[in-house]
Amino acid sequence: PMALAFTERLDPLAVVYDCMDELSGFHGAPSELVERERQLFRMADVVFTGGQSLYESKRQQHGNVHAFPSSVDTPHYAKARQWQADPRDQTGIARPRIGFFGVVDERLDLGLLKAMADLKPEWQFVVIGPVVKIDPASLPQATNLHYLGSKQYAELPAYIAGWDAAMMPFAHNDATRFISPTK
Repeated sequence: PMALAFTERLDPLAVVYDCMDELSGFHGAPSELVERERQLFRMADVVFTGGQSLYESKRQQHGNVHAFPSSVDTPHYAKARQWQADPRDQTGIARPRIGFFGVVDERLDLGLLKAMADLKPEWQFVVIGPVVKIDPASLPQATNLHYLGSKQYAELPAYIAGWDAAMMPFAHNDATRFISPTK
């Protein structure tokens, strides 16, 4: 919605609104976002939403809204079920390993992550992904918390293969109200 100003000179054959998040629920969302989205709904020929709950929220706002549920690249991630050598930056991390990959932002419950690390100091928590829109200094620190940063898509199965379990420590807040995780 915030890109509408850049499209004023265009004469498109069709307008597709790819609504994958309720952006107005994110911290620091521009105040004009809701009005811009209304404008986009008036212009759009079709709207796709990222998941059923977002579809339920948006379907009354446009006559041609379709849920576009998240999916998984099964052949790609099935590689994680086969033995693989650990990536270098994960080799020295003891077991058991509990991992997460995705964007590290306001949608993660950092308090929960810290509480798990404190409760189970013998477990190693591996977090893979870029830190976005939050101060990296706000990430909880512990000897069993390991932030490995961004990785290429092709690398992810090798990391996952070295985990004993995976987690999705999402917070319950406005930014996750309509989340449709694929992990």
